[in-house]
Amino acid sequence: MRDLSGKKVFITGTASGIGRSTAISLGALGCRLFLTDINEDGLKKTSEMIANAGGEVCMAKALNVADYQVMSEFAKEIHNGYGSLDILINVAGIALFSQIEDMQHSDWEKIINVNLWGVIHGIECFVPEMIRTGKGGHIVSVSSTAGIIGLPWHAAYAATKHAVVGISEVLRYDLRKHDIDVSVICPGLVNTGIVQTVDIHASQKSKEKLQNSFIKFAITPEKVADMIIDAIHTRKFLVITSLDIKLLYFLKRYCFTLYHLIMLYMTRVLDKILRRDG
Repeated sequence: MRDLSGKKVFITGTASGIGRSTAISLGALGCRLFLTDINEDGLKKTSEMIANAGGEVCMAKALNVADYQVMSEFAKEIHNGYGSLDILINVAGIALFSQIEDMQHSDWEKIINVNLWGVIHGIECFVPEMIRTGKGGHIVSVSSTAGIIGLPWHAAYAATKHAVVGISEVLRYDLRKHDIDVSVICPGLVNTGIVQTVDIHASQKSKEKLQNSFIKFAITPEKVADMIIDAIHTRKFLVITSLDIKLLYFLKRYCFTLYHLIMLYMTRVLDKILRRDG
C-alpha cells in the first residue's frame, strides 16, 4: 500500500461533494494539495476546512475547467513553484436529464465542455510533465454509472462519461511504461450538490419527485472519497461504488437479454415520472 504523505495532488471540483471529501481525506493523510473549482466561496471553505484540520493546501484557484488557457496557466504556476504532480484527480462535472427533442445545442456544448474537456485539460496540463519528470504517478477521473451503462434520459451526460472511461482505459496501458497508474470511478447516486443543481428537462413537480428519490438511495461523498483513496493505494482501475450497479454492469457483459429487459423497464419508469404533467 502506498504512503501518500507528501504527495502533490491536484483535484478539480473541490467546492463540495466528492471533490471536497476527497481533498479533506487526502489532506488528513499528509498530501500537499492543489485545488480548484468554479465556485470560489465553496473552494475557500474547503481550503479552510483542510487547513483547520492540519492539512496543507499549497494553492487554490477558482476557475472553469472547461477553459484550457486558464487551466494551463494554473498548471504552469504549480510546476514553476512545486514541480510535477504525483496525483491528478478529475472530479468536476455537471449533470443533465433530457430527451433529445428537448435539448438545445448549448446543452450539448455545456456538458461536453465541463465533463469531457475538463478531464482532457487536466490530462493535457499535468500528465506530460509527470512523464518528463519520470517519477511515476496516478491519474483518477470520476466518470459515472452513465459511463458504463445506457441510462435513460442521459444521452449527452452518458456521451461524456463513456468517453472518460474510454480515455482512462487507453491511458491505463499507454502510461504503464511511465509507472503512471490510472483509475476511473463510476459512482451511482451520490448525495452531493449535483443532486440539487442537476438540469432536468421536465416539469418542476416531476423534477422535485426525482430529486427526492435520489436522496433516498444516494451514498455519501465521503464513502466515494474512501473508494478513490483505496484505488490509489491498490492501483485499482475500475471502481463501481454500489452493488446494484455492479450487478447491472455484470448483466450487461454476461447476460445481455436480462440487462436489456431491465433497461426497457427503467426507461418506462423514468418516462412516466418525468413526462407527467407538473
